[in-house]
Amino acid sequence: MKSFFQSYRPEIREALHLAYPIVLGQVGIVMMGAADAVMVGRLGSDVLASANQGNNIFFMVSGLSFGVLFAISTLVSIRVGEGKPGKGFIAYRAGLVAALILFASQFAVVEFLIQNFHWLGQKGRINELTPGYLRIINFSALPMLISLACRQFTDGLGHTKVGMSITFGGLILNVGLAWVFIYGNLGCPAMGITGAAYATLIARILMALAGLWYIRYSHFMGNYRPARMPGWKEVKAELPRIWRIGLPVGLQTFAEWACFSISGIMVGWLGEARLAAHAVALNVASITYMIVSGLAIAGSIMAGNAYGEKDRNKLRRIAHAIFYLIVIFELFNAIVFVLFNRQIAGLYGVTTEVQRYIFPLFFLAAVFQLADGVQAGAMNLLRGIKDVNWSSAISVISYWIVSLPLSYSLGIGLEWDVYGIWIGFTIGLFVAAVFGVIRFYLHLKTIEFVSEDEE
Repeated sequence: MKSFFQSYRPEIREALHLAYPIVLGQVGIVMMGAADAVMVGRLGSDVLASANQGNNIFFMVSGLSFGVLFAISTLVSIRVGEGKPGKGFIAYRAGLVAALILFASQFAVVEFLIQNFHWLGQKGRINELTPGYLRIINFSALPMLISLACRQFTDGLGHTKVGMSITFGGLILNVGLAWVFIYGNLGCPAMGITGAAYATLIARILMALAGLWYIRYSHFMGNYRPARMPGWKEVKAELPRIWRIGLPVGLQTFAEWACFSISGIMVGWLGEARLAAHAVALNVASITYMIVSGLAIAGSIMAGNAYGEKDRNKLRRIAHAIFYLIVIFELFNAIVFVLFNRQIAGLYGVTTEVQRYIFPLFFLAAVFQLADGVQAGAMNLLRGIKDVNWSSAISVISYWIVSLPLSYSLGIGLEWDVYGIWIGFTIGLFVAAVFGVIRFYLHLKTIEFVSEDEE
């Protein structure tokens, strides 16, 4: 291990340098949901389950939009590698246009699901509380996507601290507003779960405004802003590149997020206590995943730079370093999940009935997050070199053909309860990890480097 670290010291150092602001920013995003879960969880397991189900549905639909906008950082990082960072601004402008288009379609889909929420077959007060919460959250999709486009641009340039700073500002604001709105502090009426939704909406609006202001007016970004802002003709010419890279990545992201969301819907069929346990265990696992996701995104940026430089050997070394870091971190996470599951669960203030389901789920989380981390690394490396069609196909097969049928068969058909559902998506993650790694190294042997201007 020591000799490996010494051999790959430059790549590991660069990955950590790029990743830590992304990691902090990613953790900040998940901590918004975690803070809401901790605060609404004290109002009852039915409220916690309802908020979790609303976020499940919202992010399931958001998966496609997120994936499309990930194309911004890919295009920008490649242009940095080609020595043309100024051209990345056109990709950013095109990304904003794509965000508007994606919001319109996403908003309509979520509203349709709200109108027909009874189709999901949830139990108890979930049917009463979730639609109202989800309707407010749905309006936050536009500022969320605009904020993501801004962050993808600055991350692609290698300036990952920008997104981190804005995200942490949004986290602090969200937590403060949630404390006021949920419980009725500082003279505000107590709004419960609705207050959590309004806090998220306001925080996302201000995060989007901060990102737009920084890119447009900050002195630091002056090196990347062209003297003349790109017109519609240039933006229109860039949009096909956004869709060409982004849509397969969007399908890949949607496939994974939908898998987890639909699994959550299945858990909801089993009752509020199991769904609350599922929400807590998955929320904790999501925090550690965001750390690994930050490393994977750093790998995508580094791979994009190396692709722009047309350096095959550098790509191979970057991949080795990223996978090494991910596996070491995930093994550490597994130990924490196993040894400290009771202490972690205690932070959410859930009932004894919910706790009896949580503890076994932490053991399963210790297993699945290793596969989840490796597949995230593989898929982001593939995105960095624009090999998005294969990664999309792998994701669809792993999550929709392997994971979801297995989760239903084991959890519902064989009555293995919530544990069977978790085992199903764990197996799907291992399939995605194995085939993602194989695809990356096979493609690396025959990759043809093509400049963006040549396409």
